[in-house]
Amino acid sequence: MAFSTLTGLLLAVASLFVIFPFVTGRVSGRNQTSDDRQEANVAIFRDQEAQLSRQLEAGEISQSQHQQLYTEAQQLLLHNTATEHADTEREKASTGLWLLPVLLLLIIVGTVVSYNQLGATADEQILELIEQGSGLAEDSVEAKSWRQALNAAILQRVKQRPDNIYYWAMLAQGALAEADVLAASQYFAEAIKVTPEDGYLLAQYAESLYLVAGNRFAEPVIRAMDRAFAVDSNNPTILGLKGIQSFENAQLQLAITYWQGAIQGLDANSATAKALQLGIDRANSLLGKVPATAAESASTVTLQVSLAPGITFAPNQMVFVAAVRASGSPMPLAAKKLTAADLPAAVTLSDAQALMAGQNLSSVDQVKLVARLSISGSATPQSGDWEFVSEVIELSEIDGPVAIEISSQRP
Repeated sequence: MAFSTLTGLLLAVASLFVIFPFVTGRVSGRNQTSDDRQEANVAIFRDQEAQLSRQLEAGEISQSQHQQLYTEAQQLLLHNTATEHADTEREKASTGLWLLPVLLLLIIVGTVVSYNQLGATADEQILELIEQGSGLAEDSVEAKSWRQALNAAILQRVKQRPDNIYYWAMLAQGALAEADVLAASQYFAEAIKVTPEDGYLLAQYAESLYLVAGNRFAEPVIRAMDRAFAVDSNNPTILGLKGIQSFENAQLQLAITYWQGAIQGLDANSATAKALQLGIDRANSLLGKVPATAAESASTVTLQVSLAPGITFAPNQMVFVAAVRASGSPMPLAAKKLTAADLPAAVTLSDAQALMAGQNLSSVDQVKLVARLSISGSATPQSGDWEFVSEVIELSEIDGPVAIEISSQRP
């Protein structure tokens, strides 16, 4: 049975509880009171009639006096009966039946308003949207429109229920899927306000801040990492980040320790675990313990990047070159940043340019190559940017440099 139908039936039943006593109980009570008063008036008249007859028989009053008093008693009875009838009619006119539709309207309006505020109508709509998106192709126009509708619905809902961490997390994941790491970090921050001791959310927040900072360990990133590590020292994401930080600080053995701890919380055959192992092998190689792995040297792509003729640019305008997954998250597996003045240029991408452990070229077999001339200087794609996005490329089939030309402008 549809929810709206069930709600209508419940409101109808509730209305009966208002109508029944309001009409039958009060009307029957008034009718009973009116009948009692009429019987009392007749009884009084009968008493007066009997008393006048006794007075006449006892000679206390004359026949003419008896007739006069009897006539007056009859007139009084008629007067009281007429008055009672008029009072009854007035009571019927003022029974308050006009309140009945008002009460019924208040019940309906109050129910609808209360449910919209306290109920789950918006949650049901969000659930329906999620189900609608399950069959859409990842990169289709329909999928993009669906994501926009879903995000809009969730954004509206969190205004009413800001304590729903699942909606904040969904918004953050959606922003990451659109490569909008700044928005993702803001959504994770809102979720943390609700549950400040959630290790997973703290780790995701720290990771998003790291990406917003351009893969640098700025002070806010370090504070977020330390906070997440204090809550959950076994979180693979945080251990991966701390391993990267240690590696950049030339603390190779400490980086190995962090990465080994991260692997322990993962499936050994997962792409993330394999990528972390590559980082460990690389650190060991630098320490002189083992040679660099063949996989590390194999996962390398060289690009010849150029700008199409006719594109207007400033020499210091930022250019971002990246390899991303063939499907799914557009988060770069490897990326480099240069300026428009550097083009044309040869760019080499490998695991050394990975933005984070577990998300690198060695963890995938297929990629898309992306080069973008940013008009704002932001790594997040913006309307008006000039870019190139390749078709899906098998890494194992790449033989020599790949030529790419930035020529398409984002709408």
